Amino acid sequence: MEYLEKRRAIKRWLLIFLILPAAPIFGANINVPSLELYTRGNLRNGIFGFSSRGEMDLLVDGGYKFGGRIVLGFNSTTLEEDSLDGTSLLSFKTASITFRDVFKLPMDFTYFIGEEGTLGSGDIYPDFFGTVPIATRYRGYLYFPDGIIFDGIHTINGTGFQLDLFPNKELFLLSLYLYQDSMVDADGDPLTFDPGYYSADIRPVLNFEKVKLEAFLGTTFPAPDSTVGYYRGGLLFYAAEEGVEFLTQLGIPRWSPLTEALGIHLFYLLFEPRIRTGPLSIIPTFFWRPVYYHQQETGERALDVNLNIQLGRPPLNPVSGGIEGNFTYLLEMAGTARNELRLKLSPYIMFAAPGMLWEIRLNTKLMPFTVNDMFECFLTIKAEF
Repeated sequence: MEYLEKRRAIKRWLLIFLILPAAPIFGANINVPSLELYTRGNLRNGIFGFSSRGEMDLLVDGGYKFGGRIVLGFNSTTLEEDSLDGTSLLSFKTASITFRDVFKLPMDFTYFIGEEGTLGSGDIYPDFFGTVPIATRYRGYLYFPDGIIFDGIHTINGTGFQLDLFPNKELFLLSLYLYQDSMVDADGDPLTFDPGYYSADIRPVLNFEKVKLEAFLGTTFPAPDSTVGYYRGGLLFYAAEEGVEFLTQLGIPRWSPLTEALGIHLFYLLFEPRIRTGPLSIIPTFFWRPVYYHQQETGERALDVNLNIQLGRPPLNPVSGGIEGNFTYLLEMAGTARNELRLKLSPYIMFAAPGMLWEIRLNTKLMPFTVNDMFECFLTIKAEF
């Protein structure tokens, strides 16, 4: 019975794809804004093999004037396997309607359902201000393939309203969010939706030529295990001068004041100085993982130190590459104390094409040292259309 239901669901999605391109009367644009493919080769149960992961967004929008959009997300952790087993899923990601220039003022009002952006990631600068990307590369599946995938400090996810104020659209943005939070886990099952928990966040963003600042404060009330609710806040700071850049992300993704003491374990801390001399870039990254992320307990505590020595700058150079050294001091994983040291070296090469970046990487695990599990490789393709 479950098998038949999955087949019917797939047929419904196929019907949607067939109908949408043939329905221009709605004036909708259909785009694929992002596509990421990862192929990982390593030993599993004594056998070397490949496993592939794919992520894609399908955007249906009515253009700037209409302000309506729907995003469907495809996510698969095992692309080689039959999609009917549940590992591959085309699902609803977000829908929103935006009223632009409300009362002819520099103000947009949005009603949204689903994901509505990540706070403290730095993605707001290319998305809203049109600047070059400033975010760290040390995020996402490539660097966190076996646990929590860290990317930004907090993600807005739920049903609610967003108000954007931009008196100077090149320099300043103030965003206010009020929504029922879909990420609060009240029953211990993160896959089920628990209604009745509400969140509010405020985010000011400054965009100067050499200095950029993004901050936010938020609260969730009521909370499943706290009479005063959850609180969060964060700051992203970026500064650049000739040949030198500095990026930091500081924040607390979740804190319940009456139930736990304020401590370093709550913090999301990332420091990344960047030194660039001609084609050579030296980029050390220091990252402390928080015990709460996306409103849920991670079961992880670790300090990561990553050193990236790179020749060339993608996508400015068609070919670039380098070597990364990664050190992780793992205090806790999956809720179990570890006190484990991990060290790996990763030479890599990248090929840039219009709208696409290919990367080939070989990870050599030096600590803990085991011959059977010493090497793994990655092929990554990221495309933006």
